[in-house]
Amino acid sequence: MGLFRELRYEISALVFGLGILGMILALTYYYFLGQVPDWLRSLSSALGNYNFWVGTLGFFALLIGGWYFFDTIRKDRELNRLLATTSKEHFVKNLKRIEELAYYELPSAYEKRVNEKKQEFRIKG
Repeated sequence: MGLFRELRYEISALVFGLGILGMILALTYYYFLGQVPDWLRSLSSALGNYNFWVGTLGFFALLIGGWYFFDTIRKDRELNRLLATTSKEHFVKNLKRIEELAYYELPSAYEKRVNEKKQEFRIKG
């Protein structure tokens, strides 16, 4: 699970982008084939009957990749908000959530930031 954790932003953006591309290909094939650029028309024509499956997989990739991407951004912002405190009491109170986000959810670069903040407040562990 370490590789997925380290490449969380990249993987989620890739799946999200492929979902968007799949949906665009399927929609242009079924609805807008006469009004699209030649390169997109030739790609849609080459896929032929597989456009339905490209659209179906694109829809699910769009949902899963979009959720994963925006969940990553939400967790990043939450950790930044929790680390922005100047109060040791507030930091210690939220330490469990901070460590959960930094050590299990987000890439390892966030662990370094949490450890620096712990040193700043002189917290061991």
